Amino acid sequence: MRKILLGTTAVVGAALLAPAAFAQAPVTVAPQGLGTGTQMGTQAITPMSPAIAGAGGLQIRLGGYFDFSAAMIYDDWDYGRSRNSSAANGSGPNGTASNRRSRYDFRNDAELYVFVEGRAANGMTYGATFEFQMDNSQGTAADNSNVSMDELWGFISFPNLGTLRFGAEDSAANLLQVRAPSAGLVASDGDWYDFISSPGLYGAAYMLSGMNDGNDATKVIYLSPQWAGFDFGLSYAANAGEGERNDLANGQQQRDQTQLQNELSAGIRYRGTFGPVGVNAGFGAMIADSPRLNANGTSPGVQRMQDVNAYTVGLNVSAYGFALGGEYTWGAYNGTSVGRAALNPGLDDSQHWIVGATYTVGPLLIGANYGQGKQSNGSCRTGAGCAGPAGGINSLPDREHTAWGIGAVYTLAPGLGLYAIYQNINDENIATSAPSDARYGGSGTTLAQFNGSNTRTINIGMVGVRLAF
Repeated sequence: MRKILLGTTAVVGAALLAPAAFAQAPVTVAPQGLGTGTQMGTQAITPMSPAIAGAGGLQIRLGGYFDFSAAMIYDDWDYGRSRNSSAANGSGPNGTASNRRSRYDFRNDAELYVFVEGRAANGMTYGATFEFQMDNSQGTAADNSNVSMDELWGFISFPNLGTLRFGAEDSAANLLQVRAPSAGLVASDGDWYDFISSPGLYGAAYMLSGMNDGNDATKVIYLSPQWAGFDFGLSYAANAGEGERNDLANGQQQRDQTQLQNELSAGIRYRGTFGPVGVNAGFGAMIADSPRLNANGTSPGVQRMQDVNAYTVGLNVSAYGFALGGEYTWGAYNGTSVGRAALNPGLDDSQHWIVGATYTVGPLLIGANYGQGKQSNGSCRTGAGCAGPAGGINSLPDREHTAWGIGAVYTLAPGLGLYAIYQNINDENIATSAPSDARYGGSGTTLAQFNGSNTRTINIGMVGVRLAF
């Protein structure tokens, strides 16, 4: 049996629509080896997969998913400002030249996983995981289907000592985080944002992400066995780079101290059952040094960004087909993904919370969640785009992001799921670039306008089919 655990960015996406993910699962001990993290109160997914014999008795297994979806999108940012630099050519919402995008679209996505595992006579297991993603943009090419490596890591595991992972993999806090339950499709868990375009705005259209979401920086990770329902993990990344080479671009090295450094991450989790009731609770934390140098190698001085820290707590309770839970995340970070971008000096901490519920009956799972997030916008220097007497400084309202959604998944056959969702986003006071405080120099933050409003509203309906194997 191949074990795919809901712990990595790629495997989460693949497994959420596999049949076992929809059952209201008791909390169980996660085996060491190919993965150890679970998420949203569910247990390991174990579809059948034949092994291919490798050198020295190694076993090689394949997994992955294919996803196709269709959507109807209503997005305020589609009205031209994201596509046209001028709004002075007529009387439309942003000028006649600012026509909106189409409201309808299709998308498809796929990932392929290669699992290599061996077992020594003393019980030690070892191997590597290769995760190929086929959803990257190709730039100007017509196919938009480049293949790249999402995650790539090796492991050595002893039954009573735990697992050591090394390579491009999620942080310990991410692997052990307990998130609010959902249908695996809405708010923080869905792929609805792949239909949304946000050029000219700071960050993506979602803010309720998991700890270090998408952070596959090359690192070393330790994951403990489970004792009395508890397990923990630790990880360290020297910097934010990943991959074979050490250069980020021509003439730029990941050791140039222009990105986050010395990321330490930890998580602790409890999973247990009390009669028919399953409990999943966790706490995670991370810290990292902010960039020490500007891109040109000079010191930022008093404008150096704040060091990053982030913390999260989560709780899920499940019984009789129902699951209910929530999470709260806070800390000194900025941007879409928790803990992956530093705050400029003078900005306040960020935070978000989510509550969610699911109900499973037979092959049908339905779920909903609701969440809100806030991030500081700092201030602006009065003048063009900032109201007030010339030379003054105005404090700006925080970005406030509210998301709610409902979704349903029907397991049509083993590994094959049909799904439908509705997602609503109201995003107020979005900056056009990384927020800053004008008291530390510069003009400060500029806020975007959406057809005369400071609120971007997104409504999206989505249906699709996913094959997980």
